[in-house]
Amino acid sequence: MKANGDRRKVKISRDGNYLGPFAFKMNFPAGFRPNVGYLEQLERWQKLEFPSPYLNARRFDSADPKARKRSVAVIHELLSLTMEKRMTSAQLEAFHAECLLPSQLLLCLIKHQGIFYLTNKGERSTVFLKDAYIGSNLIGKCPLLQFYDKFMALCGRGNIDLSENTNSLPTVI
Repeated sequence: MKANGDRRKVKISRDGNYLGPFAFKMNFPAGFRPNVGYLEQLERWQKLEFPSPYLNARRFDSADPKARKRSVAVIHELLSLTMEKRMTSAQLEAFHAECLLPSQLLLCLIKHQGIFYLTNKGERSTVFLKDAYIGSNLIGKCPLLQFYDKFMALCGRGNIDLSENTNSLPTVI
């Protein structure tokens, strides 16, 4: 009984975020209310160390939880290297064999809904890196994307505020 009493005194993070070198930033969907069992499992997973996503994956057993966490790290790294912090499932499939990603990749991404966001448009699904967005707005756009947004606004196809001067680009006259 004392073990249960001590267990309840331990504070579990409700948002899934933990400090540590192997933890991922979590951002659950608005309506998601995790139970204590889920949060305890997530805490163990967040604290689990894993091999570098840059190491050759052929030396790891795919059933090992560390190898599965490494797969999440590989996808996180791939998305973070893109300009828009997103990829279609077809683009991710191109890395499937090289990075030895799990065969049920979309299931893996759905399981980690605090890290990734998936959309489906027809037959195509897109994976977004959640910590790169606030709502639907990309945080820290590169100058090329800012230029594209301004160009589309000038063409009448965008709803970007041209007076916004955060990282101003040179004016072309």
